[in-house]
Amino acid sequence: HSIANYQLMFRHLFFAKHVERMLVGTWLDHQVIKEYQSLRNTLGKTYFLRQRMLHFMQNFVYYMQFEVIEPNWHQMEKELLGREVADDTETDRPEGTRGCSKQRTVDDVLKRHKEFVQKTLNECLLSNRDLIRTLTKLMTTCLLFSDQMKLFMETTQIAVEQNKIATESRQKRNRKMFENDDRGSIKREKRMKEAIAAAKKQRRLQKEKQSEKLRHELNTDSYKRMITRFEQVFNSNLSEFMTQLMSDSNSHAHTHLSNLCVRLDYNGYVTRSMKTENVF
Repeated sequence: HSIANYQLMFRHLFFAKHVERMLVGTWLDHQVIKEYQSLRNTLGKTYFLRQRMLHFMQNFVYYMQFEVIEPNWHQMEKELLGREVADDTETDRPEGTRGCSKQRTVDDVLKRHKEFVQKTLNECLLSNRDLIRTLTKLMTTCLLFSDQMKLFMETTQIAVEQNKIATESRQKRNRKMFENDDRGSIKREKRMKEAIAAAKKQRRLQKEKQSEKLRHELNTDSYKRMITRFEQVFNSNLSEFMTQLMSDSNSHAHTHLSNLCVRLDYNGYVTRSMKTENVF
């Protein structure tokens, strides 16, 4: 039974880490596109959606790792090793025996371990069927978005074109610099400046050409529909997840759920968005 619970926890954590890693890859791809200054307005909606997804995943993974699993493990380890804080009754014990570890049986260890596993499952939301279902939909949406962005990068060959432009510019500059290298240093310096200026001009022209190609792709109906659909699905799932999370934290007085609510909505943006959607 414990092995099955551990498998469940690790599968849940590894899937969340995988989604976070894919979104970080999308963020890196978007840094390449940011060189095209003229496309920032066109890509604003895509950037904003990606950042919201990344914020959600990074904070949820942080919550599981450093606010649930690690503290619970340290607490179990502390109790098993008998490092509990000495209570008032210790003053009545003989001086040589104060602070000594308590004798523990195998049943005590198994009981404490079971409590650790159950508490970790609960705080990782794995014991709440409704929350974990909505959370899975959220993470799947983020993963699909990342896959679509990767496909977009491969289709438009942005990174390939960027590397190609940089390589060609460097090669041309090097050739011009070392042609007739036996002449004076002043002429060589002049040729170097001319080569650099020509390379910059060539790169600018190629970037403008690539920028027009990207603008055409970004303005297609299929791309706009895709981003709008991802935004709608993500907003819907996030709203449902936060509603369930806040409801459970208030009704059951679960402090770990309250902490997660604050981490995911630290500035109240999600709550305000939910109220706006309800009005309309």
